[in-house]
Amino acid sequence: MDTITLHELKQLAGHQEGLAVSLYLSTHAVGEPERQDAIRFKNLIQSAQSQLEARGVRSGDAAALLLPAKQLPGNAEFWNHRSQGLAILAAPGLFHTYRLPTAFPESATVGRRLNIKPLLAAADGGERFLVLALSQNQVKLWEATRAAIRELAVKGLPANKREALLIDSVDRGEQVHAGMRGSLGKQSSVFHGQGGEKDTAKTEIEQYFRVIDHALAPLLRHETAPLLLAGVDYLLPIFRQVTRYPHLAERHLTGNCDLLTALQLHERSWEIMRPYFDRPRRRALDRLRELNGTDKASLDPAAIVTAVAGGRVDVLLADSSQERHGTFDPKLGQAATCDATCPGGEDLVNLAVAETLLHGGTVFPAASRELPAQSPMAAVFRY
Repeated sequence: MDTITLHELKQLAGHQEGLAVSLYLSTHAVGEPERQDAIRFKNLIQSAQSQLEARGVRSGDAAALLLPAKQLPGNAEFWNHRSQGLAILAAPGLFHTYRLPTAFPESATVGRRLNIKPLLAAADGGERFLVLALSQNQVKLWEATRAAIRELAVKGLPANKREALLIDSVDRGEQVHAGMRGSLGKQSSVFHGQGGEKDTAKTEIEQYFRVIDHALAPLLRHETAPLLLAGVDYLLPIFRQVTRYPHLAERHLTGNCDLLTALQLHERSWEIMRPYFDRPRRRALDRLRELNGTDKASLDPAAIVTAVAGGRVDVLLADSSQERHGTFDPKLGQAATCDATCPGGEDLVNLAVAETLLHGGTVFPAASRELPAQSPMAAVFRY
C-alpha cells in the first residue's frame, strides 16, 4: 500500500505539460484473484489510448505515454501489494502509481491537467496519531496515519506484565510480592492488607502500567499527537490514572487486541480517530453555512474558479464524485460553465481543487449532500 501527501498532491496539481492521463479503479484485497482487476485495468488503458488519439495524438506517441501502465498487468509483485483502490497518473515526464485504501469509481480521463480530485479523500493531511495496545500479556506502541500503521521500538518497554514486575510465578495467597526496581536497581516489596487477591491484581496492574509509562516518557516528552488506548475495558481506566502523557484521545479501542493483525488494528483505530481529525473540515462546513448567501461564499462553479484564479479562495469543499464542465480563460481570469461537448472544456471541480492548492488555499473533501443546494463544490473567500 502506498501513501500520498497534500504536498505531493500540490505538485501533481502544478504539472501541466502536454496531455495528461488519469486512471482510477477499485481493486480487490491481496489474496483474492487478481485477474479481474488486471482485465479492468487493461480496459481503462485502452480507453485512455482511444481518448488520446481522438485528441490528435499519434498512435505511437499515445502508446509510448501509456507504456509504463501497460507493463503493470503482468507485474505480479505490483498486484501482490494491492489495497482498495488504484490510481495511475501519466503525462510527459511523469508517471505515478498509487495503491491506496480508498475505493475509487472506475474512470479514465485525458485532459490538459491531471485529474487529482479523487485523490483528495485519500491524501494524508498530517493525521498522525499513536496507538498503545495494552494487555497483561503484551504491550505495543504504534504510530499511525490515515493510510498506514507501524510498530515503534521503545527502549525499556516491557514485553508483558510478568517482565515488568520481574515475577516468575505469582502465588495469589501471598501478602508480599515483588515490585518495580528502584533507581539503585534493588527490587522492592509491596505489602498488602487483607484486600485479598483482587486488590493484589489491581496493584500489580498499576505497577505494570507505571513501568510502561516510564518507558514511554522519553519518546513522548515532546509529542503532541493524540494517543489512542486499545485494550479490554477494565485495564484502560487504570492506565489513564497512571500515565503522565497529556494528549490521550477521548475515546478508546475496546477489546482484546493481542490477536489483531496490524491491518485490523489500523482499520479499527482509524474509525475511532476519524471524527477527531475531521473537526477542521466540520468547522469549514459550519463556516460555509454561516456565510452562504453573502459575498464571502459561493456555490457557483464558474464563480469559484474565477475567484480561485484571483487568489481569493480561502477554503474549498469539493465532491470528487461530481463533475461540472466549463471553460477557463487564463488571460481574462474568467470561467464559464458549458456542456460536456464544448470546445476547450474541462472539469471545473478538478480545476478548482488544483488551483486552490496552488494558490495556498485549503481543500476539504465533501459529499454534495453536505453542501447547500447539493452543489458539487463550495468556497469561502478570503475577501
